[in-house]
Formats: sequence, structure tokens, C-alpha cells
Amino acid sequence: MTTGTDQRSTTYYDTSRLHSPVADGTARGTGDDDEGWHLMTPTVTATDRSDEVRVALEAAREQPDELSSLLRAYTQGAKSDPVSDATRSELEHLLAPRHDRARRPGYGAGPARAGDVVVAALRAQVRQLRAQEPRVRQELPEAVTRMRVATRQLRSVLHGFSRILDAEQTQPVADELKWLGAQLAEEHDTEVMIERFTQVIRGLPEHLIMGPLASDLERSLGRLVEQGEQTIMAALDSDRYVALQHSLDALLEHPPLTRKAERPAQTELPKAVAKAFRKLDQQLDEFTALPAGPDRDNALHEARKVGKRVRYMTEVAAPVIGSPARRLRKQTKKLQDLLGDYQDAVVARPVLRQLAAAAHDEGHNAFTYGVLYALEHARMERVLCKLPSRLDRLHEDRTLAWLHLDPTGTKGAVRSVRPGQAAARPCSPVSAMVSVS
Repeated sequence: MTTGTDQRSTTYYDTSRLHSPVADGTARGTGDDDEGWHLMTPTVTATDRSDEVRVALEAAREQPDELSSLLRAYTQGAKSDPVSDATRSELEHLLAPRHDRARRPGYGAGPARAGDVVVAALRAQVRQLRAQEPRVRQELPEAVTRMRVATRQLRSVLHGFSRILDAEQTQPVADELKWLGAQLAEEHDTEVMIERFTQVIRGLPEHLIMGPLASDLERSLGRLVEQGEQTIMAALDSDRYVALQHSLDALLEHPPLTRKAERPAQTELPKAVAKAFRKLDQQLDEFTALPAGPDRDNALHEARKVGKRVRYMTEVAAPVIGSPARRLRKQTKKLQDLLGDYQDAVVARPVLRQLAAAAHDEGHNAFTYGVLYALEHARMERVLCKLPSRLDRLHEDRTLAWLHLDPTGTKGAVRSVRPGQAAARPCSPVSAMVSVS
């Protein structure tokens, strides 16, 4: 079965009717231990082996729902045919990735063109997005997180490299990727909170843990996880998601390149990254100008999102630019992680208030929720203490020199942001409370 520009192939077969030899030299047929429904899935890279999902024949004589859901991840609603006479090696050859054989930037044969580098990045990111869908459907660890990352990488490239890709044509695809990311967010954010709260509670002295905390958290947050899982599956099974996949195929088949895409990547990619970096500094300036409160929290969250864009764009440029781009990628990753701690605390605090209120209504002791709330506040304080030095490292000349930014503060220049002007304070002892986690 083949669909889309990457010729994604999916094969399933019922081994109750399979009598061909397989790679290990044994025969599979009715009565063998391996009888039943098998699904062999495409590989992501040329060095991978195909994954295989099995459902016992006794459990389902007809094609089981589990495999039907996984098949949809590859066929996107198109018809697929059973294979009843094929060896494992033949199947793995059939399922080998096609994108890896697509035209790649000629890094070693003259200057690489900017458009070739960007399109190659898009192809790799689409592969990763599609590789995670069946893993999400199987509820495998980290699958939702990785699928979210792939959507963000794609959006970062589509938005950030607007000098190279026609923004008018890519914006609808970016909008749909934003929708997909939102569908994946609820479960992921809840899982992060569960992991965080569990870790903190384990580090608390016993006398600070009051009430049936563990069971209350499991019931309340577990319900949110289930809701998030249902939201994700509804999205992946929707016509809207299928349309997004077709849009990605069309984008790769006919990339909407601008005339600047023909320019050398060595000179064109830094200009696009520099534009995104200036946007990051503008967001940080906005943060420093605001008093403590929800508006400032939101400004820092927006800065984090722009920082992610800089990071993902720099990853695209790194094969061409080399170590200077890798240095910026490393520094933006550290900034992203630091601001991620802050945002996680921002999201966690209202949830803790709701959990405390619910516990109180049920007659449970809500004291420990107050302790957790205080620790999340301390976590935010710690980030604000560390942020000035982290931005100093980000703005070092050796990190930014390849972007050719004007440090004088003239129009279009990057400013040396010092958030300490608004947030500087000695790291107070309360910040040390986070160490209990």
C-alpha cells in the first residue's frame, strides 16, 4: 500500500494463512506460535528494522481494532491489502523509508542552496512526526512528547525561514500544525505535573504529608490524563488530521520556495536566524518592563516559545554553519529548559489550588497542597535568579558572531538584554526549598 509523496507503505498479514519461509528459516502457518495478525510498520531511517505488532488469532479472526487504528497512521484512510506470501526481508525492503532517497543538499559539491537545506529539514521533521503517530496510538513512553516536538520543529521552520519559504502558502499548514500541537498538549502537560508532584512528594518529610494525597492526585490527575488521551485519539482519527498529512505531502512535493532559496545557505540561513533572535530579545525586553503578575508570566512564556524557534532554526543551520551554530543551539536549549521550569510552575499553581479546594470539600487535609504551591513559587523565584546570568551567556560574542548582529542598538539590532533590571534580587533562602525535590 503506497500513499503520499514519501510512498509510505503499510503491510499486514494473517499468519494463519502464511506458509512462506521467513528470515530465521522457519515456517509460519496455522498452529504455529506466531499465528495471528501481524503488522509490520515502515522504518524511519535506512538502518532501522521494521517494527512488528502482533495480535493473537484467537483474539480476533477479523482484522482487530488495534491494528486498524495503527494502519490508519500509515494509510490515512486509503485501502491497504493483506500480504499472504512474503519473507520478512522482502517486507522490510518494501517498508524501507523513501524520503532518505530524496534529493539532499549538496554540502560536499559546491555551496549548498538555502532552499535545499530547509526542504531537507522539513522532510526529516515530517518523517519524525509520522514515525511517532503509531507510537502515540500504542501509548508508548515519550511518544506524545516527541510528536509535539516534531510539530514545533515544523512550525519553527515554516515560520522562521519565511525568507526562503513563501509564508502565504505555508501559513495554512503552520496553523494546522498548531492545532495538532494543542490536541497533544493536555495529556503531556498533565503527565509533566504528575511526574513533578510525585518527585516533590517523595522528597518531603513525612510530617509535611497530610491527608490521602497520593490517592487524590491519582484520581484527579489520572482523569485529566484519560481526557487528554481521548482528545489525542479523536484528533488522529479525524478528517482534519488526514487533511494535514495530505498538506504536508503537497508541501514536500512542491515546496513554495522564494527566489532567496537559490542563494547560498552559508549566507542566507544566518539572516533568518538573526531575525528570530531579534524577536527573542524583543520578547525579553517586554518581560523586563512588566511588574510581577500574569502579564509578565505570559511575556516570559512567549519569550520561551520564540527561543524554541531560534533553537530549531539553528539546528537546521548547524550542518552548514558548524560549531558556531551548535553553540547557539546549546545556549538556547539551556534557556528553554530554564524558562520551561518557570512555565511548568505557572501551570501547576492553579491546578494545586483546585486540588486543595477539592480536598477541602471532601473533608481531607489540604495542608500539603499549600506546601507544594509554595515550592512551585520558590521554583519560579529560582528561575528569575538564574535568568540574568543565563542571558549573559546567550549574548556572548562567540555565540552570536555568526549572526552578524549590530550591538550598538541601532534599528534592527540586538540589545544586550538584562532581565535583572526588572527581576534582579538576591537568591532568597526560600528558593532553596526547591532542593527537597
